[in-house]
Amino acid sequence: MVNDSCPKQEDNGDDRLSNLPEHILLTIIDRLDIREAARTSVLSGRWRHLPAMLSRLVINVWDFLDPFNCNNDEIVRGSKAVVKVTKSILGRRDLSRNTIQFLCMTFILREDDPISIGHAVAHAMATQKVEIAEFTIFCDDDDLVIYGRRFMLFFDACPNAFGGLTRLNLENLRFGESDIPNVLNTCKRLNHLRLFYCDSGSCTVLKVEHAQLSELAIVNCSFERVELNSFPKLIRIIFEGWISFEDPLSFGDVLLLDTIWVQPECLTERLAYVFHQLRFVNLSNMPEGYDLTWTLFILKAAPNLKELYMSVWDHLCEMKTDAKERKSLSYSENKGAEWESSAIAFQHQSLVTLAIFGFRARDYMMNYVRRVMETAVNLKAVFLYDRLTCDKCRSILSRFPPKWKQDCVEKFITNGIKSSAIMQFQTIAI
Repeated sequence: MVNDSCPKQEDNGDDRLSNLPEHILLTIIDRLDIREAARTSVLSGRWRHLPAMLSRLVINVWDFLDPFNCNNDEIVRGSKAVVKVTKSILGRRDLSRNTIQFLCMTFILREDDPISIGHAVAHAMATQKVEIAEFTIFCDDDDLVIYGRRFMLFFDACPNAFGGLTRLNLENLRFGESDIPNVLNTCKRLNHLRLFYCDSGSCTVLKVEHAQLSELAIVNCSFERVELNSFPKLIRIIFEGWISFEDPLSFGDVLLLDTIWVQPECLTERLAYVFHQLRFVNLSNMPEGYDLTWTLFILKAAPNLKELYMSVWDHLCEMKTDAKERKSLSYSENKGAEWESSAIAFQHQSLVTLAIFGFRARDYMMNYVRRVMETAVNLKAVFLYDRLTCDKCRSILSRFPPKWKQDCVEKFITNGIKSSAIMQFQTIAI
């Protein structure tokens, strides 16, 4: 018998979730990757247009690839899917709706796919406000020359898209001599640029300038020299993996830059002002066996410095040890930078902490610690740590002084000097 007193559930094709306010539904799908967000459009008529209303759009080719079967066919399929989703979502946006606060595109340089993406992005930029727009572009093999040319074809075909970018990340590309300056000249809104494994051929000099760029990263790029001529808003730079040890990086107008390239004995008025503000210094990946005395220049130039940290580490699993290869790559065999004032005694009143990772009971290190303890008259603590390791370096024998020898090392360092600093020897748990 049917109980007519029981209320009947209205069958309107929607569930309770679909009846939530629109801004809550947008918050829900905003937490999904774009592939899953696009799939919600088939749930009901209420959901159909929501993906195109998102204010944050992150479209990443890796969300469309099978990580366990990433062959050429899979990459082609994933790239086509990125084009389809990009055109669908950007093409269906209601122009009276929300501004795009963040548009982030990660894709592979394959055939004409990037151009289709570029045109869709350019149309979105022309019809509505896009506050932050980012391209991350890379290739799927090691032919830097072919993909460098392919990138420039993409760039030339989509100047309006590049003109609206605020962030650009490029990987594994070889450019012509004027390509990067031309890209920067077009990307006038750009405030972040990252070049990873990019170059312009052997022994080339990269000369660049930009009025808006505030962050620049040049990592493992084979430029003989990088000249930053004018970056008035640059406040952060990452420069890693250079091939030349003779002035690989030069600065022009970089008045806001917090980290700058200096040489002992060349403390200009502007550099003196910057060093005067320093409270904390971390010197990373100092090569083993090299004289450390030059770093006293930092103490003398930074009277308000409180903490000095350094890691002394030969990353043996990545080092170039062949003499001919080192010479061809312009590796320096000089065991330390010269500083003529290193023999002049001075006192530092502010330093309270010295920490060295990769300490060895060798004369050059023990003498350096002794010199700092003599100079920093208010030093409170000296931390001497064992060497750093990676998974491939773990089997390398440690030369950190054992406990029975640490007292002898401390006596050698402190013999004949007056210092109240407490010295601690620390191993690093692996």
